[in-house]
Amino acid sequence: MIKKINFLLSFILLFLYQNFAQTVKYTFETSRMGSPFRIVVSANDSTGISKGIQSSFELARDLEAQLSDYQINSELSQVNLRAGSGEFFPIHSPLKEILKVAMQAEDLTQGALNVKLGRLVQAWRKTRKDNLLPDENELRKIAVAIQGKCIEFSKDSTKLRLANRACQLDLGSLGKGFVAQKVLDNLVKSGWPYALVDAGGKISMTSLDKMGGEWVLGLEIPGGTAISDQLLHLKNCSIASSGKTYQQVKIGDQVYSHVLDPRTGMALTHGRSATAIAPDGTLADWLATAATIMPIGEIEKLLVKLPNVRLLVWEFNAGKLDILLNRNLL
Repeated sequence: MIKKINFLLSFILLFLYQNFAQTVKYTFETSRMGSPFRIVVSANDSTGISKGIQSSFELARDLEAQLSDYQINSELSQVNLRAGSGEFFPIHSPLKEILKVAMQAEDLTQGALNVKLGRLVQAWRKTRKDNLLPDENELRKIAVAIQGKCIEFSKDSTKLRLANRACQLDLGSLGKGFVAQKVLDNLVKSGWPYALVDAGGKISMTSLDKMGGEWVLGLEIPGGTAISDQLLHLKNCSIASSGKTYQQVKIGDQVYSHVLDPRTGMALTHGRSATAIAPDGTLADWLATAATIMPIGEIEKLLVKLPNVRLLVWEFNAGKLDILLNRNLL
């Protein structure tokens, strides 16, 4: 997964809920996927909570060890190393599951969301390090090559290979949302039904308490007021944002985002950002990413196929905030 700490696009978790005397909020934090990883549990009694938190943190660690492109021994990295060789590599169900979702997202977005862009990500990481633009011809060649279906599972779906050397997996567009959702599901299964998981700004939550209380979040809009006037009251859903962060580079007069358009190989140069709310963390994550890439007309067509999501897309032009699309979010 892309290691990125999103300083500009973030959610301010505001505990402005009703104060039920029996309910206490317990907050636990570690670091995962290059970002703070936080769990908040709402409970009447903390007995046994440490075991549930330990299990959840271990799950997040194990998922990162399978899905990270930064860890050379991860399943994803080992599959990448064998790209184009014809060799299958054994994988566990999380990598299979997230890739199935990613392939569906690629079809829905007509290629705007594509997890086979690992080589493009590597080229732009080098650009941020060296302050030199990558070769646009090479970027275009990779972009064309990854439009094909190079992800192949073995007959029993326990192994994976990449048919084309140009294909390298990178799950930065949906990985944190996937992990947040999996950890939340684990907490509920472990007997902690009222919880919130924040994986570096990709947040999944149940309700606040047995009375169906809502979590209250403020959406911080970069370049504007610190927190939007309208607070978000949420439960049993996930929320994610994507857009310009400190993971960007300025070369000459042009600023290049960390978000890439896999159809062209180029980093985005506009100031668009997006926030998505969805029933599932993976969906919220990839939708927010795709909405920063796709033309507004394409996004509107996509939303017809996704009736249970809320989406806000905005952009700063000459210091002015323009709301490009607001689908039931504010």
